[in-house]
Amino acid sequence: MAQYSKIAQYTGSEIITLAEAKLYLRVDYTTDDSYITDLIKIVRVQILKDTNQVLVSQLITEYFSEWTKELVLQYPGILSSYALRYYDSSNTDTLLVEGTDYRIIECFGLVKLEIIKAPTLYNRLDAIRFDYIVAPQNSDSIAPLKIALYMLLQHYYDNRSAVSFLKAEEMPLGYKSIIANYKNYIL
Repeated sequence: MAQYSKIAQYTGSEIITLAEAKLYLRVDYTTDDSYITDLIKIVRVQILKDTNQVLVSQLITEYFSEWTKELVLQYPGILSSYALRYYDSSNTDTLLVEGTDYRIIECFGLVKLEIIKAPTLYNRLDAIRFDYIVAPQNSDSIAPLKIALYMLLQHYYDNRSAVSFLKAEEMPLGYKSIIANYKNYIL
């Protein structure tokens, strides 16, 4: 079963502010403000890709190519504003009804869509589409990832050039250690 997801452009407030980032980076001038703001976004997305864990509420669209008994979502958390759609044999986009056609099951931190009635699909990679907003379970669950965000932010800020005249080093173990503990290996 093919599955892929698209992460919508995020427009909410970030997990850390520009002021918090500058304090951590020990930057007291405004010249790099837009650069640091962009780095915060880049690092948040990198952590999302490294762990499949959201740090802030995020709009996600996941696509599936076929029905199975359960469709496991790539990004677990607290779901809101969701819709399950599919393309039938005439390639018509149809909205399914929760409780009648499917139900949402949360089990051991994973979120699954249990299919009650599986309609006929049109033969295409993105035959099933699930749009949802997902938020972290709680602030304690993402606290270590916030530290990882600071570490990666520092690394990107300090190493912004592709060329170094010093010794090139791998990402510090602290970041990798934190990320490894939070990786969602559902796929």
